[in-house]
Amino acid sequence: MPSSLQQFKCPGCGTPFSAADVDNRRDTVTCSSCGLSTPWTSLVREHEFHDVPAAPSRHLAVTSAHGKVTLTYRHSFTKILLYTGLAVVWGIITLVLVLLSFGPGKTDFALPVFTTFFAVTEAFIIFLCVDMMLGKAVLRVEPGKASLFRGIGPVGSTWAFLLPAQAPIMMERKGGEKTDYCRISVPQPSGRPFYFSGGISDPETLEYIAAVLRQFRA
Repeated sequence: MPSSLQQFKCPGCGTPFSAADVDNRRDTVTCSSCGLSTPWTSLVREHEFHDVPAAPSRHLAVTSAHGKVTLTYRHSFTKILLYTGLAVVWGIITLVLVLLSFGPGKTDFALPVFTTFFAVTEAFIIFLCVDMMLGKAVLRVEPGKASLFRGIGPVGSTWAFLLPAQAPIMMERKGGEKTDYCRISVPQPSGRPFYFSGGISDPETLEYIAAVLRQFRA
């Protein structure tokens, strides 16, 4: 339990919680003023990510109009160069294997297998490079709801989800604390949370997005 409960307030009426309000056995905290019960662990996790950057990262563009906010994320130039370099090196190895396949070693059974593996992997790496250069994640947020687009240019998939007023929107690590992979969890009225990272690997950027989503809960 945190050393100070005064930083935790009821999401319903804003009354600070006291130690007597917390039920560790049921993992809930009940407001003594309005009687609202909230999952205690979820409330703590949400407050763990309160240090939001003053401005979005350089890879995140933010625009607002008519009470709506649009956040557009694109991969960094460094990341694109890294994968492009990998594609070039892997492509050279694949080309050498293809040339060897038509040479004296073409009767070797293992050589075509390795060549096929490298060719398929090269195609996948090229797809990743194209996705990083042309791909984007666009999050459109308005009071009470949001939508996430992930794709290349106008081609992609869109997911719509709600932003309930008292939903504890938080970041979590998929697979536990041993992994650096983070995603945002948004509780839904159906009981099944909406998870997304939008292909974003930067935790600081995800923290900023999570903060924006919390501001539009309604």
